[in-house]
Amino acid sequence: ESHGAMRLNVTSTSNVHKELVACVGWNAFNELYSCGDDKTVSRWDINGDAGGKVCDLEGYVTDMHWFPAGKGGGSSGGNDVFACSFSDGSFRILTRGGRVERHVPDAHRGACVSLRWNPDGTALATCGEDGALKTWGRNGMLRAVLEQLQHAIHAVSWSPSCDAVAAGCGKDLYVKSADPGGRKTKRWKAHDGAVLAVDWSPRGDVIVSGGEDCRYRVWDAFGRVLYASPTMDHPTTSCAWAPGGDVFAVGSFERAYLCDRTGWYSPGGGKCALADGFGSVFGLAWSPDGTTLAGCGGGGGVFVGQTVGDAKEWGDAEAFVSEADPHAVIVRCVSRESASTIELRDRASRLSLAHGHLVCVTTNQVCVYRADGTGRWSNQPACVLDVRDVVTLVLQCRTCFLLCTGGADGGAARVYGYEGRMICELKTQGFARPESLSDGNAALAPDTCAVVDRNDARVVRFLDTNAGRPVGEDVTHDLDVVHVALSQNGAPPDRRCAFVDANRDVYVVPVLRRGADENHALGASPVSGGNPHRANASVVKLATMVDDVRWSDTTDMLAATCDGSLHAWYYPDAFYVDPDLAPRTKLVKHAGQGVDFGKSPRIVAFDGARCTVRRVDGARIACSVSAHAPVLYRHVLANQWDRAIRLCRFVKDDSMWACLAAMAVANKDLNTAEIAYAAVEEVVKVQFVQAIKKIPTEEGRMAELALFRRKPEEAESILLQAGAVYRAIDMHVRLFNWRRALDLAVQHRTHVDTVLYRRARYLEEAQRRETDESFKEYSRSVQVDEEAVLAKIAQEGEKEKERARPVGGVGGGGGGGGGRASRDA
Repeated sequence: ESHGAMRLNVTSTSNVHKELVACVGWNAFNELYSCGDDKTVSRWDINGDAGGKVCDLEGYVTDMHWFPAGKGGGSSGGNDVFACSFSDGSFRILTRGGRVERHVPDAHRGACVSLRWNPDGTALATCGEDGALKTWGRNGMLRAVLEQLQHAIHAVSWSPSCDAVAAGCGKDLYVKSADPGGRKTKRWKAHDGAVLAVDWSPRGDVIVSGGEDCRYRVWDAFGRVLYASPTMDHPTTSCAWAPGGDVFAVGSFERAYLCDRTGWYSPGGGKCALADGFGSVFGLAWSPDGTTLAGCGGGGGVFVGQTVGDAKEWGDAEAFVSEADPHAVIVRCVSRESASTIELRDRASRLSLAHGHLVCVTTNQVCVYRADGTGRWSNQPACVLDVRDVVTLVLQCRTCFLLCTGGADGGAARVYGYEGRMICELKTQGFARPESLSDGNAALAPDTCAVVDRNDARVVRFLDTNAGRPVGEDVTHDLDVVHVALSQNGAPPDRRCAFVDANRDVYVVPVLRRGADENHALGASPVSGGNPHRANASVVKLATMVDDVRWSDTTDMLAATCDGSLHAWYYPDAFYVDPDLAPRTKLVKHAGQGVDFGKSPRIVAFDGARCTVRRVDGARIACSVSAHAPVLYRHVLANQWDRAIRLCRFVKDDSMWACLAAMAVANKDLNTAEIAYAAVEEVVKVQFVQAIKKIPTEEGRMAELALFRRKPEEAESILLQAGAVYRAIDMHVRLFNWRRALDLAVQHRTHVDTVLYRRARYLEEAQRRETDESFKEYSRSVQVDEEAVLAKIAQEGEKEKERARPVGGVGGGGGGGGGRASRDA
C-alpha cells in the first residue's frame, strides 16, 4: 500500500443548500453545521451525509464559530451553542437545536464579517466592514473596542493563550493585545492584496494568512515570514489549523490544500481538486479529533474529507493508517521487509511511534502495541485506555508516555506506563492548559516533563513524572521560549533541557541545578571572588539562528539545524566540565557538503548515528554523525575506560578524544583524562591532572576536579563532608576568596591565624593596605606566629598522607561516578 506525505481524501460532496454556503463548523458531537445564503442552517454527520435542516435564519450569514468544547457553553458542559455573524452588522448566539439565545443588533456598521470565540470561551471577538475590532462577553455585552481602522477587517483569530488577537485589514496583519491597555500593536505588510483569511496555530507560535495575491504565508508572532507559498491560480479565501497544530488547510477556487505546519504541501496529495462548479472555498473547519476536514463553497456545496498517508517513523519501523480501511494501522519493518496489520475497533485519529511502542488513538480508546523480537507487531494490544475527551497530544519516552486531553475541566495531562498503569497526573494548574500543550512547548523524559509557562513564555517549568509535582528550579529566560527538549538518557541528575528562544538562540541547562542563593549561603560575594548569579551561569548558549533542536534517543548527543547547516554536539556536558574543550566536541555539516537543508528545516528523528532532517518542501534528508560516538558512550556507561581509549586510538579523531577527556573528568577517572588531554595536545591540562594525581587523599583529588569544572561550591562540600577543613580553607585562599576562608576558619575554630598570615603576605606582596573590617577585627584579637602557622600547615600535610588512597586507574574509575557518561556531580 502506497503512503508518504499526509494528503486529503475527499469522500463526500453534497449540495443541500440552494445558494452560496458561507461557513461550516464542527461541534463536540462530530456534527457538522453549515450556513448558506438560502438563510438556512443544515446538519451533517462525520461521513458527510446530510442530516436535515436545523433552522431558518433572518439574514445572510457571513461566518460562524462553535463555542469551545468543555467550557460551560450549555447544559452538557459546552459546545451546545454557536455564534453567527450577519451582513446587517449583527451577530446571534444559537443553540444546537437552532434556537436564538442572544441577538446583538448593530454590533458593527455595515457587515459583521467574522467572529471567533477565544479558547477559554470567556470572550467573543468580532470584526466588520467598519474597520472595528471588538470583544464581547458570553452574554453579548460589549467589553472593548480593541482597534478602529480605516478599512474593513476581513478575518480575526485568537492566540491560544487568549491574550492577543490577530486580524487582517487591507494588505496588513495586526496582532493586538486583548487588553486595551496592553502591549503595543504589531503591524506588518502580509500580502500584496487584501488579507482574506487568518488563523493562529493552537501551538501558539505561528500564524497563517491568505490573501487576494493568490498566496498564503506562515508567520511567527513577531511578523517574521517563515514560509511563502508559490503563487496559485486564484486568491486564498480561507485557512484553518488542525486542533493539534501539526497541519493546516487552505482554500481557494475549487481547490483545497493540506499543508504541513512549516507551510509546504505535497504536490501529489496535498493539493486536492474539488468538483467543478464548487466555487471558492469560503469556509474550512476541522473535526475535534483533527482527522476530518470540511469546507463550503460559492456553488452551494459542502465537502468532507479525511487526512491519510501520514507515516510515523522510528528506527527501522514505520506506521501509517491504511487508506482502504481507516480502522487498520500498517506497521512496516524496513530492515526485515515485513509488515504487520493492526485492527482497531474505531477509526485511528492519531499515531505515535517511538522507543519500540506504537500508541494508537481512536475516538474512545488509546491502544498501545509493542513489537516482538522478530520485528513483527502483535494485533493484541499491550494495554487499552478508555478516554472520554479528545486526545490533543501524545509524547513518548523510553519508559512512559504523556497523554493530554481536552475536557470540561480544562483537560488533563497524565503520564502512563506502557503497561497501561497511570503513573501520575501533572499538576499544571496556573501555568499551562493540558489541551494547549504541544511538542514545541512541552517535552518528556523518563523522570521529568518540561513545560513552557503560558502566562510568561520566558519561564520553563519542570515536573516530576512520578508524582506530577514541580521538580528542580524553574528557568527564567530573558526572551520568550518557543521550543523545549529534554535529554533522554541517564538518571535525574544527568537530565538536561535545551530550549530555543524568540531570537532563535539555543541554550542548554541542567534540570536539577543549585539555587541562586547557595552562594550567598556559602558567603560568596563579588568582592571576595564569588558570583551571586552562579545559578544563571548553568544556562549555556550553544548556537544562534536555530530552526530546530533535538536530543538523541539513545545517547546524550544534541543536534540542531542552524542557518542551513546541521550542528551536532557529541557531549553537551563538556560545557559544564571543560568549556574550553567543548567546541572541539561539535560536528558541523554545512550546506554544500553533500546536503542542502534549505530554509527552516526540522529534525524529525535522531537515533544512534543517524539524524533525519525534513526540508521545508517536505523532502527528508538522512544525515550521519560519527558512528563511533554511540560506541564511546556505551564503553563509558559500562565503565570500560580501556576500551574507550582503544576506540579513540583507532579512530584518530580529535572530537572523540575531546569527548573522552570531558567524560573522564566528569566521571573522575584521572588516568583516562591524562591520556585524552595528551592526545588533543592540552599540555597545561595534562600537567594539572598530573598535579591532582599527586594529592594524597581522594577527597582532595575530587575537590580539585570540581574546581577544574568551575564548581567551587561542590569542591567545598566534598572537603567539609570528609572533614578536610584546612584544605577547604586553603582552596578559598588560592581562589582569593578571603572572606569565605575566614568564615570557615572561624566557624570550625581552626586556622584563623593561618588565614590572617596568608592574607598579610598577600597584601604585603601586592603593596596594599587592609580594608576589610572583618580581617581588621580578627587581626587585633588573634596573635599570628609565623613559625606556628608553618608548623600547622606541615602537620596538615602529614595527616593527609596518613589518609592517602591510591589514585584510580584506567577501568577502575577513580571514584567512578557510577559509570554515567553524563554525570558531573
